[in-house]
Amino acid sequence: MGKNYKLIAISSMVISIIGILCCFYTFYGVWKGAEEFKSIPDVLQFLYLFTTLNLNFTNKFEHLEIWNFVFYVLLFIGGLQFIKSKGKETRLVGFVFSVIFLQSIILLFQSLCYKIFITKWGGLTSLQIFYSTFGLATLGLALYISVRVLRIIKSQKEIDILQTEEKITITDTPKWQRFFHWIVDLTVMSLLATPFVITLGYSMMNSEFLARNETLAMFLESRWALYFLVIIFIFIYYPVSEILFGSSPAKFLTESRVVSSKVESPDSSTIFLRTLCRNIPFDAVSFFWKRGWHDSLSETYVVKEKRTGFKTSKLLWILPVLAIYLAVMYFGKTYYKAYKASVEYKETMSNQFTNLKSEIKNPNTSQFYVVDARNYYGDILNFGFKIEKIEGDNITIRRITGRYFSGADFSYAKNLYEQQKDTAQTFVIKKQELANISPETIEDFYNTPKTMDFFKSGIQYKIEEIYNFNSPFLEGEIRKEDNDYTNKKVFVFLSNNGGSATITNIKNQNNDVKWKVNFPLKINKINSPILIQLENYDFTEENISQIEVLDSLNKKHSYMIKTNGLTNEITEIK
Repeated sequence: MGKNYKLIAISSMVISIIGILCCFYTFYGVWKGAEEFKSIPDVLQFLYLFTTLNLNFTNKFEHLEIWNFVFYVLLFIGGLQFIKSKGKETRLVGFVFSVIFLQSIILLFQSLCYKIFITKWGGLTSLQIFYSTFGLATLGLALYISVRVLRIIKSQKEIDILQTEEKITITDTPKWQRFFHWIVDLTVMSLLATPFVITLGYSMMNSEFLARNETLAMFLESRWALYFLVIIFIFIYYPVSEILFGSSPAKFLTESRVVSSKVESPDSSTIFLRTLCRNIPFDAVSFFWKRGWHDSLSETYVVKEKRTGFKTSKLLWILPVLAIYLAVMYFGKTYYKAYKASVEYKETMSNQFTNLKSEIKNPNTSQFYVVDARNYYGDILNFGFKIEKIEGDNITIRRITGRYFSGADFSYAKNLYEQQKDTAQTFVIKKQELANISPETIEDFYNTPKTMDFFKSGIQYKIEEIYNFNSPFLEGEIRKEDNDYTNKKVFVFLSNNGGSATITNIKNQNNDVKWKVNFPLKINKINSPILIQLENYDFTEENISQIEVLDSLNKKHSYMIKTNGLTNEITEIK
């Protein structure tokens, strides 16, 4: 095949390898999570421009690249088979390139619509304009290469004709393969159509173009728009493939083609009639009884080409491998996330159990206990109590009540205490009574409430959390002075709702954010929030830093601050 052989071999291997590499990176991002996968390195972003497939059944983040990876691997295997057989085995290569051909047409149309009706070119940077125009060029290149490859493959194929002295017999494609065509083509069509409908739908519904065309907007929101798009896809998928190449993607797999009654390539009008007949109910299974309706009504036939590679049945090994892969990719992450969440929950509960046990055994007058109480009827009674005084074996506590108190955070608990401390009911208990409510095992901490008679006999109580009101309790707020997100400067307002403290250091954990502050830095509740400027702040990534603090007794505390855009979360590391 000469140059044609090299074109097919090189393009198959290059496109498949680039696609597989980009899929692997996306898999990495998917398993890290959407909140941690918001940017792509420039090198990979450039490689992504050469990926030619956008196949999916859903718009879920965790399902990205599942099907693209399948087709890139099939193209890689097909390329190896093509090279090994010296150009004879072309089924997988033809199948994937026919999908790339159709995908390129759809993506070109989608990209042009987006650039004409939605993109605001004046607000784009030069780099964004480059990626946009270069992306169009790569789509055009993919379309050109796929057409060349498919025409080369078809030019090498001959119809399987058995000629004897008495007659000439053409081999029809078996009925089970016709049914296979329907399944595969329907799957490919769905994979092509779903991302297009979702992406274009989201983009168009938020565009100014539709805002000025109320009638069109109402139509696109109706189910008739979906029916219309399905019909459009059918009239693109089959006619374009069968007019240009005589085969749909599935027919490339079985080495079949559509011919007229004269064993010639049908004209365009015949192919369109054949496509129109496909919309007859139950047409897809009509060939099981005699000839398929879209065959007989259009006077066309689906016949076999001469096999030049291995038997078609050998391709069936792909099916169980594909089934296993899809099961792992669709359900594996769900089970992995559940397992990971279970492990993290157990670890968190174990740390909480250890801290709780230690706090109960070492009571002090800054402790506040958040309590989940249940009466005889199972009703939840929410309250907490604060240790006010310790004299020998006697502990004076003040009971605080509040709605939705169970699981309350530090600020809510302290505010309730400040409101009720002068009127709240007090009790005197023994240290041993307090020790008795401590869970003995992690299982006790999970499930078993304790009966504490010093409040009300017979009622079961469970200690959920212990706050130390004299310890610092940091809260943060991130603000930006303008809407220019290329300007990587923000301000963090840090406030302390607990005991007085001094920030001694802030260390970055995963980034190059610069905290413009001089240490030590006092931060007390009675003061206004302190203002800290951050430079080199990345809005597209999660930024993690560790805050080192000394309380009024010079006890060290460590806090983790996680920021994402203009949101933040501060948790104490115990």
